[in-house]
Amino acid sequence: MKLHALCASAVTLMLALSAPAKAGNVNREFIALATISYVVVQKCSDYEFVDNAARRGADKMGADFDTYAPAAMNAIFAIMDMEYNREKLIPEVTQKVRSDLGELADDLKKRGLAGFCKRYGTVMVSIDWMKRK
Repeated sequence: MKLHALCASAVTLMLALSAPAKAGNVNREFIALATISYVVVQKCSDYEFVDNAARRGADKMGADFDTYAPAAMNAIFAIMDMEYNREKLIPEVTQKVRSDLGELADDLKKRGLAGFCKRYGTVMVSIDWMKRK
């Protein structure tokens, strides 16, 4: 799923999960949102995380937070050449994170920092994962 399509449906996904989704799809969507939130907090100085929001979001979505949050964050760290816990990596998650980071980088180039932050920051605020400082 393209990140722009994910952003368009993120609010709906988080607020009204009317039909049960397959666990794999929910977990992939959670990984995408976790990746977006990491990039937003790194690139957009006007935004910060809401305490425990990702965990609450995962619970609302039906995603496996305890498995996929550490896998996504450690994948980001590995890709960014930062220290990471290899035991937390899941190859499929790392591949998804790498793909999502590539799409985000492309969108950042296309929109510029201000446009990028407005688009993705607004989405993260609307689903209560982040707040404006």
